[in-house]
Amino acid sequence: MTETVKDKIERYKLLAEDFLKTNTRVAIWDIYGEYYFADILLVGDDLLTIYAFSPISKVGKHYLRWAVIERIVEYRQKEESIE
Repeated sequence: MTETVKDKIERYKLLAEDFLKTNTRVAIWDIYGEYYFADILLVGDDLLTIYAFSPISKVGKHYLRWAVIERIVEYRQKEESIE
C-alpha cells in the first residue's frame, strides 16, 4: 500500500507532537535538500516551528510547511548514526 502525502503529513505531525512532549531534538530533511538539527517549538496545522541549533544547518527560528518535510527523526550526536 502506498502512503499518500496526507497520510505522511499526519504521521509527521503525530511524531513531531511526541518529540515536542518529550523535549527530543530532531533532524529534519526537506524536499529542497535542506536539513535542520533542531528543537521543536510549535506543532501547528499548517506549519512546524523549529529552532535550528547547528551551524551546519541555518541557525535560528524556521517555519516549515508540512508538505515540504521529507523526513523527520530523532537527533543523535555526530558519533551516532542518523540513518
